[in-house]
Amino acid sequence: MSRETSEHPVEGNGLLPLNDLLSPADDQQSTPGPQAKRPRNFIATVACETCRLKKTRCDESRPRCGLCKSLDLECVYNERKSSKRDQSLSMIMSTLHRLETKMESIPSAVCQDMQPFQDRLLQSLRTFNGSRDLDLQALTAAAAAAAGTSNGNGSSSSNTNNRPVVSIMRHQAVTPALDSPGHFDVDDQYHSQKQQQGASVSTGHVAISFSQHGVINWSGVRSILPERVLAAYETLGRNYVIDVEKKRLPLPMHIRPFPSQAGERWLEVLPLALIKGLSDAFFTTFNPFTPIMDKNFYFSFTLGAAIESGFGCTMESCLVLNVMALGCLAVLAHREGNYPLPGSHILHFEPPDWMSVVHEEPAGLRFFNEARRRIGFLMCENDLQSCQFYLLSSVYYSQILRPMDWWAMNHRAATCCLSMFTNQDVNFDQWEGDMKSRVFWSCLMNESILVQELPLPPSGLLRLEETVPIPKFISFETTGFGSARFPSSGDLDDSFFQYHFLAQVAHRIILNRIRHSLYFFSSSGTFPLPAITAELHHQLEQWRVNLPPALQFPDPFFAATTPRSTAAASPIPTPTARNPPLLLRLDSSTSITSTSSPSPSSSSTSPPSSSPHTPATAVAEAMLRGRYTIGKFHIGRPYLYKALHAPDVLTDHDLDQVRSGLRAAMDWPITQGIFRSMKSCIPIKFAFCSQFFGQILLFHCIAQSPNARVRDTLPLGWERWNAEMLHFLDECALFSPAIAQDLDILRLMIP
Repeated sequence: MSRETSEHPVEGNGLLPLNDLLSPADDQQSTPGPQAKRPRNFIATVACETCRLKKTRCDESRPRCGLCKSLDLECVYNERKSSKRDQSLSMIMSTLHRLETKMESIPSAVCQDMQPFQDRLLQSLRTFNGSRDLDLQALTAAAAAAAGTSNGNGSSSSNTNNRPVVSIMRHQAVTPALDSPGHFDVDDQYHSQKQQQGASVSTGHVAISFSQHGVINWSGVRSILPERVLAAYETLGRNYVIDVEKKRLPLPMHIRPFPSQAGERWLEVLPLALIKGLSDAFFTTFNPFTPIMDKNFYFSFTLGAAIESGFGCTMESCLVLNVMALGCLAVLAHREGNYPLPGSHILHFEPPDWMSVVHEEPAGLRFFNEARRRIGFLMCENDLQSCQFYLLSSVYYSQILRPMDWWAMNHRAATCCLSMFTNQDVNFDQWEGDMKSRVFWSCLMNESILVQELPLPPSGLLRLEETVPIPKFISFETTGFGSARFPSSGDLDDSFFQYHFLAQVAHRIILNRIRHSLYFFSSSGTFPLPAITAELHHQLEQWRVNLPPALQFPDPFFAATTPRSTAAASPIPTPTARNPPLLLRLDSSTSITSTSSPSPSSSSTSPPSSSPHTPATAVAEAMLRGRYTIGKFHIGRPYLYKALHAPDVLTDHDLDQVRSGLRAAMDWPITQGIFRSMKSCIPIKFAFCSQFFGQILLFHCIAQSPNARVRDTLPLGWERWNAEMLHFLDECALFSPAIAQDLDILRLMIP
């Protein structure tokens, strides 16, 4: 029985002091022995029958565990039965393996379509060398080796004896070399017009930039854009995004205690309701679709260790402070979307007693700065908790639109992953090993987004992709440790978000295949190859239809094949006076009305019944549909390049792909519906802004193309979508100088 509340002083806000709430009960105080030890790293997942009966910890040694061996007893293990979740995860793993196997057949299709090109290339090489004695088989083998394909035996082939041929063929490769995952190819990021022209003269092929900021360097785009746009871009420089972000002021380093009169030791007197409320908000908003932390372990051990240390210089304190910083953004998201906070029994948002803690710019900075103060003493650690801290920091920087800081923290987390996986054995069948798998894939996917968009060096984490398995989401069991001291108030369906994370991993594999297999152009019209395009569309469709039932969604382009009125489209917010958006060919049928969200004080109704139950569910559903459209768009981008660069050689198939790509570039779910007002939890906003920058350039250039067939590929409602993308950029430009610079460049396209 706990002590009487009369023994505790009560704070002005009606809540008990934190240290008193943490005092053990009387029966716990009477228990002799030393203080509670820190949690053990090892947890037996399958104990033998002897250890189970004796209720002792089993070391799981085979064929006999340590206890059975010492007692000379027979050691029997009863393997646990697989649950429905295990069966679902197994189905996902099988689907991923099947997709990977099917995509491995892409190079064979490449070789078949390459045969006419190889014949012409052979003739040109014979003329160039003045010899007709080149070996066709050796030439084909060299091309296959450079393209990352294999010969008829299934083994990789190369021709080391004929170095001139191999050297030439490496420049003619259909795809970049896939055997050097750590290589950073600048030509795949930003290449100037002269570099592109030089490539086409020497090899006949151009490596198309996957970066949306690289669209402005496409020769077809540069031939259409006004001179003032190109002059402004040249003045800024090709790497202006990185340059302006590096020059921006750092985050303020001051710390505002809460409440203001609490003094320097304000963290030690924080109400437990505040700490727990912010933690719950984080775990029901950000962690579901970025599963960096384990909720059970956090509320069972991490939170308690941080509080008991008085938020000292420990990694647990740093983790909790980062969780609370992101929790402030999560609370804002609940308010913006009018969602009830975790544990609430009402159907709409109601501000908690501690709501004023989130009222700073940016929200959560006081907690984030406290974490930054402490991490200096712990910066040399490279364990799991350190990796989690840097990943949480990267998420915070991403949410407040600081892309270079986002990359720096993710790069530091990648260093922790490299240390964990290269210097020690990892058992991925145990909870700790599975957590390492979760942070690895979270880190790798974030890095892929950044290094594909900006000319930033990768960490080398990609080389571990084949050795680190996809996470199984092994839950942390508190059996033997007692129940959690601070149980979570969240009631989310974890399996939904676990499937969503696995679907993200599968989609990333397909997106990388699109990049490495399709992003080349030939002035002769050979590339992009229709066989590869059809296969990639098929793989993306297989990804969609093989999703678990909880994640299934209809094909968004099925309904889009029928004409729809742009007037029926959902309205967009009124632009701000500071940055009036650029409206390219905005016609009278496009409706622009104000959709400003109601103030928190007047928000008294619950979200519509059709809305997702939580902000995390809304994000997961929107991102899932968005990834499908993103994949379709990136399959169509090489054809957009061809339409702008060589419109006279376009085939009917090419025009269909241009239409498909433009249609997939429209109405991305993460900017629609509830996200018009709930912006605090939109993930990777900088990446979306970069995508919109390139898309606006492409829509403008297609609309201004001198070729009528190209102009006719524009979908209905593209002007409305242009205005909507510009409004999104306008709102984000307040927090990022690079986005503001993008917007200034786009404004120069106004006549």
